Amino acid sequence: MNRFLCNPNDAPSNISSAQQFFQVTSFISIHALPVFALAGNSLILLVILTNSQLNRSSFSVYVKSMAISDTLVLVLKLLSYENKTSKLFYWPSLCTGFVFLTDTSVLLSVWTIVLITIERTLVVVYPLHIKKFVSVRRARMFIFLIATCSIVLSARVLLLSIDVSPSQKNRCQPEANWYGYYKVNGTITEFVSCFIPLTIVITSNCITLYTVKRAVFQRHQILSHQIATQKRPLDTNENQLMLMLLVVTLMFMVYFLPYTITNVILRWGLPFGLCFTRRAFEVYLYIRTLSELLKDLNFCTNFIIYCISGRRFRYALFSLIRRQKKRMSSTVKYQENSRQHGDRPLQHSTSTRKFNNLTQKPTYEESQF
Repeated sequence: MNRFLCNPNDAPSNISSAQQFFQVTSFISIHALPVFALAGNSLILLVILTNSQLNRSSFSVYVKSMAISDTLVLVLKLLSYENKTSKLFYWPSLCTGFVFLTDTSVLLSVWTIVLITIERTLVVVYPLHIKKFVSVRRARMFIFLIATCSIVLSARVLLLSIDVSPSQKNRCQPEANWYGYYKVNGTITEFVSCFIPLTIVITSNCITLYTVKRAVFQRHQILSHQIATQKRPLDTNENQLMLMLLVVTLMFMVYFLPYTITNVILRWGLPFGLCFTRRAFEVYLYIRTLSELLKDLNFCTNFIIYCISGRRFRYALFSLIRRQKKRMSSTVKYQENSRQHGDRPLQHSTSTRKFNNLTQKPTYEESQF
């Protein structure tokens, strides 16, 4: 990055504080976010699998795929970090293996969002052909195709040769003759996982919002004042759809757009021949660190987004909580009843034994037969 400074000899004075800030955010991203991802995504899977209505929809196929892939992204990032820094173990073959699995999981997660966005756009633009676009079978087929393409595209990382010479101090670094291939691989990953998906999601949601807004305007022009009360529920549902799409679009942009911009600056510098001053370069380091943290937050906050923007998901979550409370209360009542009956087992068994002895003695009438 020094080549983008206005004065290459003018190094930033407060670079140590920026590095410290990067270390703190990296520690949070590597060690804390996987825990949140496991908890949130596990709850997502639990809610969907225990609700028959949600589990039968195409939406559930995409959500389950995202929950699994998002969790794998952060867990694999933690394992890769431990493989690079741990003093207990280090396997060079795992360097490329973890990168391959992480890239596959990232591609599956990001392109699942693209599929959801495209499906919603087609449903809004062509509402009379919903059955052609939305079905569980098609959703499973698309997820399978995306997973296969992600595996094939990420397999190129396995070709890298890791430098294991004693002179190499940094772990998981490619050999010198593979460094050019390593840079090309990073560029391909950025385009496939950031630039292209972000462009498709923004464009599709803009088309969806424009179509919904135009439909609302046309309905207001056609419907008379006499049926104004009948159109309010329709407008409410459309506004909820617009709000949900806006939340999804804004969150995806908040998570990925800063990271994408900082990566562009890192590779090609500032546009129009501009350069960094010392103070501007320090600010850039802080922004880049925050953008990487936001990118990782994308893989552990879906549970919160679903609770905010999904009415059916909230209802399913509350139903699951109520069922668990009923089970706990019934278990407590059963234990209390068993304790109460357990105070007099001897008396009950004695009376039962006396009654059995009386019934076993033959009466006079019975002995005559």
